[in-house]
Amino acid sequence: MTLRASALIASLFLGLAGCATPTLTPSDANEPSVAASENPPEFDPASLPKMDLDGELVMRFVLGDVAAQRGNVPLAAEAWIDLARKTRDPRVAQRAAQLAVASGQLALAQEATEIWIAAVPAALPPRQLMVSLLLRANRLPEAEPHLSAMFAAKPQEIAPFFMQMHQLWSKDVNRDAAVKLTEQLTAAYPAMPESHFARAVAYSNTQQVPLALQELDQALKLRPNWEVAVLYKVQLLDGKEPALTTEMLAAAAKANPMSNNLVLVQARTAADAGQYAQAGQYYETVLARDPNHVEALTGAGLVAMQRNETVKAQGFLTRAVQLNPGSAGYLSVYLGQLAEQRHQYQLAVDWYGKASLERSNQVTQRLPRLYAKLGQQELADKALAALPDMTELEQVDKAQVEAQVWRERKQLPRSLAALDAALGKLPHQAELYYDRSLYRDLSGDIAGAEADLRKYLEMEPNNVNGLNALGYILANRTDKYTEADTLLGNAIAQQPENPVVIDSLGWLRFKQGRLNESLDLLEKAYKLMPDAEVGAHLAEVLWKKGDQARAQQILDEVLAVQPDDEVALEVRQRLGL
Repeated sequence: MTLRASALIASLFLGLAGCATPTLTPSDANEPSVAASENPPEFDPASLPKMDLDGELVMRFVLGDVAAQRGNVPLAAEAWIDLARKTRDPRVAQRAAQLAVASGQLALAQEATEIWIAAVPAALPPRQLMVSLLLRANRLPEAEPHLSAMFAAKPQEIAPFFMQMHQLWSKDVNRDAAVKLTEQLTAAYPAMPESHFARAVAYSNTQQVPLALQELDQALKLRPNWEVAVLYKVQLLDGKEPALTTEMLAAAAKANPMSNNLVLVQARTAADAGQYAQAGQYYETVLARDPNHVEALTGAGLVAMQRNETVKAQGFLTRAVQLNPGSAGYLSVYLGQLAEQRHQYQLAVDWYGKASLERSNQVTQRLPRLYAKLGQQELADKALAALPDMTELEQVDKAQVEAQVWRERKQLPRSLAALDAALGKLPHQAELYYDRSLYRDLSGDIAGAEADLRKYLEMEPNNVNGLNALGYILANRTDKYTEADTLLGNAIAQQPENPVVIDSLGWLRFKQGRLNESLDLLEKAYKLMPDAEVGAHLAEVLWKKGDQARAQQILDEVLAVQPDDEVALEVRQRLGL
């Protein structure tokens, strides 16, 4: 959302800066010098004071200019303010104000500016400078008459000024005084939506959110579906009224069909509510208009990750980093994860290497396993040794990573030994039982795997991962189908769209001989997560139902991406596909 810059706001920001380095010219013997200004002084020659330049005044002018020329700006300011007091000449007061600001003597600058205003009450430059000085001194109430005079001189600037008024306040401003000044300035403009917006911002900055929302409602009555007011109201609601938020955004988007800002907020709102498909559609609406919109690319990529659309997510986020290299430190972690999911292990390492310092802890645990997968055993060992192990959680993490590294080296006994050693020290850490169950299952120790998962669920009741893992082992390795059904039913009730749980339940249905139900579940799981093991399960069901061609197609698909997956390779060999 782009607001037209207010000339009055700009003038106030420049009020002090424009005086910081005055242009000084030597005075001549007959007339005092006046500093050059981008805004010519609004002097009425007839109103200028009539004063003879006696020798003393001339000497004072010369003294002031010589001091300035030699870099003694404080002395120059004092000389010129003394002249301003004596002459009451606006030109002299202007020069005095500029020199006083440049030398940091703001009290003198204010005195000079008061003389300047008294001499030419209708002129805007001295009032702009005065407001800037008062704001800097946190004397907001005194600024009101000057701002009102500026409004009277430039009524066309009032609305944009109100929209940006909050930018004038420093972080140390008296917020209550800012509210009072805002109320005073806006009181004369009740029919102007911008005045209510200014009040809303002032109230919000003092945590008076109900009052802020009332002002926004009044602004929206005066200007229905006003984009800036709708967006600010959504921000203040902060998710508390989702139905109202959705309704407001939809109406505003319809009234402002080309507003990307409204669509982006719709996307973020949908994502916050877990409506990832809808959020993705909103982001892609923006990208259809502007393919290089970095925020939309980032949002679309993160939403696609949530939906397990790894190829789309990788494309969106990679483009976002290309357009905004500064985002690599943040997005590289996601891009590394996506590369891992697509078994692009060297690319994953490369992305993790670009992670920002504050996110480096998220990648250090992933590197040892990646190096092992790439056959870079020395790097894997170094990365593993570098993992911290001062706290209990760090020791758990390190044991888990060490087990993964040994698994990649096809040395399952050493994986189990690493977890056994960790459990000997930390028997109360549930995650270690969960991890050891996986390696026991791979080693053929079904009873041990089952025991570990039951221990895990004693410590973490109703944990979806634990329920799924035990349910899958009972379905895949035993004939305890009734208990498996209960466990997986509990898991899917908690996370009905979790593709891992859907796959487990589909495999249980296959084991129970309920092929049609199994096929439906596995098709859904494969669509959500086209993983090799899920594909292998789906291929086996298809083969059983007589669709050998599709079974072979699925196996070819998954093995093209994961050529070393043991489950898919075993199914293909056993089925002769």
